[in-house]
Amino acid sequence: MKIGFILECSPKGPDADIYPYVAKQLCASITIEKPITLVNKQRVMQEGAISAQLLFETGCDYVFIIWDRMPKWGGTGRCSEHIAELEAELAKTTVDCTKIVLCCIDEMLESWIVADGRGITAYFQSLTTRTIGTFGDCKRLPEQTGAKERIAKFNGRYSDFTDNFKIVKYMPEFDRPAQRNASFRYFKESVEQLCP
Repeated sequence: MKIGFILECSPKGPDADIYPYVAKQLCASITIEKPITLVNKQRVMQEGAISAQLLFETGCDYVFIIWDRMPKWGGTGRCSEHIAELEAELAKTTVDCTKIVLCCIDEMLESWIVADGRGITAYFQSLTTRTIGTFGDCKRLPEQTGAKERIAKFNGRYSDFTDNFKIVKYMPEFDRPAQRNASFRYFKESVEQLCP
């Protein structure tokens, strides 16, 4: 089983490492094609369908298109409208839409990371010899708003490019974030359902 990813991050953005890594943790037997990174949401909406066609041509069995609901970047910030836009573009191609998984992450990647504070606590503890406090779990969606700011406030220093992938590697499992963030649960369950 070969999976492709289309992401809204830059080529060296953390999403390009994180989603393939999590997918591999959830299903060790899958093969993952190098992600296509489209930099921003507008390009994902405009070029996602054509990019999916390219991934199928490289032998992918399924393609995940993943983007963050927020920030809006001039749009509505509604997942339903993003999905409708992508489905309209996909309909113009020859791809089998049953093999496309559309994942609108609410609100953004960091939102499901803060849903289980154990990875954040363990990662930042690994950077110092002094004892630090515990990053509390953000169990409900309103608490997951402003996730980047919450992480920065906890440690005083934070860069999503430098720290996010390392934080995710410190997460002991992905059940808790899936229980607390419906959009991440959809991603997790979609990978698990495809696992041979």
